[in-house]
Amino acid sequence: MVADPSISSKLVAEFVGTFLLVFTVGCNVLAGNTSWAGVSIACVLMVAIYALGAISGANFNPAVSVTLGISKAMGGPGMDWKTVGTYCGVQCLAGISAAIAYSILYGETFNLSPNEGF
Repeated sequence: MVADPSISSKLVAEFVGTFLLVFTVGCNVLAGNTSWAGVSIACVLMVAIYALGAISGANFNPAVSVTLGISKAMGGPGMDWKTVGTYCGVQCLAGISAAIAYSILYGETFNLSPNEGF
């Protein structure tokens, strides 16, 4: 019989999955990869979900975590607010870490904003 993953295992899984997702998006933007960006992001996300989904649920996004908290508050399946807050904190930390990593890798950054005329 398999034991439920510990909270630390869940948080490490969320950190790794979020880091991989944000790092891949950032690298595609900085590389100017328009042809295969969607495919590479989808592949990384798919692999992360299959590898880590059984451990943490594979949220990888604070918006998903908050939605699961709202769902639980409305009487449905989801996560308690303490877990939601912890997941969101780890996901934000992972996103910032990934941004630092791709900035160091490429030696430049980008501002996340709509294009002109939008």
